[in-house]
Amino acid sequence: MMEITVLSGKGGVGKTTLTASLSYLFHQDNQNIISVDTDVDAPNLLLILGGKELERKSIEASEKAFLDKQKCRNCGACEKICKFGAISWDDVNDIPIISRLHCEGCGVCSLICPEQAIEIRPVKSGKLIHMETKFGYPVITGDIEIGDASSGKIVAEAKTKARELSKTLSSDTLLVDGPPGIGCPVIASASGSTYIVLISEPTPAAKHDLERVLEISRFFCKRIGLVINKADINKKFTEELIKFAKTENLDILGTIPVDDAVPKSITNGVPVVVDNPNSPASKAIYSIYEKLKNHLNDTLNENSL
Repeated sequence: MMEITVLSGKGGVGKTTLTASLSYLFHQDNQNIISVDTDVDAPNLLLILGGKELERKSIEASEKAFLDKQKCRNCGACEKICKFGAISWDDVNDIPIISRLHCEGCGVCSLICPEQAIEIRPVKSGKLIHMETKFGYPVITGDIEIGDASSGKIVAEAKTKARELSKTLSSDTLLVDGPPGIGCPVIASASGSTYIVLISEPTPAAKHDLERVLEISRFFCKRIGLVINKADINKKFTEELIKFAKTENLDILGTIPVDDAVPKSITNGVPVVVDNPNSPASKAIYSIYEKLKNHLNDTLNENSL
């Protein structure tokens, strides 16, 4: 099975918009595809693809401290030892209060408590949602609880779920809408990728973040391609990105122009290649898809040698 991951380094450069259209094109091309939204802090892929929910599962990927008030003897040792400011003191009831948002589940308070009044327990960190899009193919979405810090674990769970589903459905393509940035969720998204698509735009900030996410991508994947979105807002800087891609031996998959059809398609809740297939952006994405397929075939041939 091919695992294709779309990463951006910087948010807001069109990663989800591109992923939604590519997933639809793979499906239309009779590829047995599963798409995964691993931007678990703000999963938006289904806003474009739509569909119906088939399954929902809670994930316990983190731990928190819990106080047994009956055992507590109000010594205050836990408040003094907590380095995260997760324990404050209730002066009215003379008892510690543990903040779920601040607690990192390190367990030091549990170890220091002389009465063993604090217990470290697993808590709900997020959920996995199995949807079927309105176009007929499945999407797995990870969704983290607000304030939770275990996004990398939720991403890993989402990809594991998708891989298990791929065996059931005999899927040959896994398309991952990765998160922005270079943190744990990006690392978990890139892990196991057959091919990584990086998307950027011609601005200094986007290029800086592209360079950083490229370093991570290379650790997990040999074949990496670049898409430049909104390429006509700064043609000189677009040429710089193309030169950068050639220097770094990236596959240049193509450029996408600024196109009013894109925000309109997002408003309508469908991929732009569906909403307006003859728009400049759609034509560019069709071309990117064809180049991507060629590079994927090359990758498969290289892996078979």
